[in-house]
Amino acid sequence: MKRVYRGIFFISLTVFFLISAPVLSPVFADTILLKNQKMLKGLVVEKHADRLILSTEKGEIPILLSGVVSIKYDDSEQNFMQVGRAYEAKNKYGEALAYYDKALEINPNFDEARKAGSAMRSRFWAQSTEGPQSEMDKQQAIYDIWGQGRSPEIAVKKKMSEDVKKLSENLGLTLIKKGDWVYVKESRQKGDAALAGIRRNDRLVGMDADSLRYLGAEVVAKKMIAPRYSSFVLEYERQYRIEKKSGSLGLELNLDSEGIVVTKAVLNGAAAQAGVRVGDRVEQINGESMRYTPLGRVMSIINDSKQSSLVLSVRRSAMLTRR
Repeated sequence: MKRVYRGIFFISLTVFFLISAPVLSPVFADTILLKNQKMLKGLVVEKHADRLILSTEKGEIPILLSGVVSIKYDDSEQNFMQVGRAYEAKNKYGEALAYYDKALEINPNFDEARKAGSAMRSRFWAQSTEGPQSEMDKQQAIYDIWGQGRSPEIAVKKKMSEDVKKLSENLGLTLIKKGDWVYVKESRQKGDAALAGIRRNDRLVGMDADSLRYLGAEVVAKKMIAPRYSSFVLEYERQYRIEKKSGSLGLELNLDSEGIVVTKAVLNGAAAQAGVRVGDRVEQINGESMRYTPLGRVMSIINDSKQSSLVLSVRRSAMLTRR
C-alpha cells in the first residue's frame, strides 16, 4: 500500500530518471538494505506490489522488493524540511514552500519550518514577478514595498489574487488544495482547459514531468500562467464509477513500463459508457493502487469483484498554452 502522506507521485519509470530530485540529508533519510549488502538512503515516495520508488540525491529510482532485505523509515518532519532546503538551494521556491508547509503540518510547533515558509512566500513572489528579471531588481521590488510602509505578506496575497484571476481568464480554471494535492474547483465551459478535456474535481498530479504533490494552489497557478506564450503538458487524474455488466467492463489492459494502460474500450461496454478511453492509465481500482501491479492480479480484481460497480482512477494528459 502506498504511504499516505509521503513522496512524489510520477508518471513513469522514464520520468524517475529525468527528474532532478532534492538532495536528502542522510541524518533524516529512509534506509534501504539490499540483498547484495548495499545500503541506500533517501525518501521512500511510493510503494507498490513489486517495487518501491526511492528519492535520492541522484534522482528518483525504482527498486524491486525482491532485492530488498529491510526498510527503516524515518518519518520525522525533518525529512520534509531537508527536502525543502534542497529545493531552496536550487531556487525552486514554490517547491521549497510546499515542503516547509508539509513539515509544519506534521508538527505545528516546528518554528524552523514556519520561519522558512514565511521567507519562501516572499521570495517566491519576487521570483515570479513579471517585469524585473534580475535578482537585484526583484530584491529591489521587495525593498520598495517596505519603503512604502506596506507589508510583504499583503503584497504576496495581492499577487496571488492576481494570479488566480489570470488563470481564470487565460485557461478558465480555478484551483483548490485538498490534502497533498491540488484539484480543479471550476473549469469554465469553453475555456481552454475545458476544451482540452479538464473538468471540475480532476486531481492535478504533474506538469511537464514534474510532480505537483504538496504544492499549494497558488504555486500551481503561477506555474500555469508563466512564462507567457509557452506550452506545457498537464497531467491529471479522474475517477469513474463503472457498473458491471455480465461481469465484464469491456476493457482490454496491458502492462508496460509506465504501468497499466487501457488498450481497448469496447464501444458499448460499461467502462467506455462511463467515460474510460484508450490510452488511459489505470492508477487505482476501488482506492487500491494498481501501478506496477502484475496484469493478472489487476484482471482478477476486476473480474472477481462481487461488487455491482467499480471505481477506476485513471490518469490523462493535456497540452495547454499560456497566454
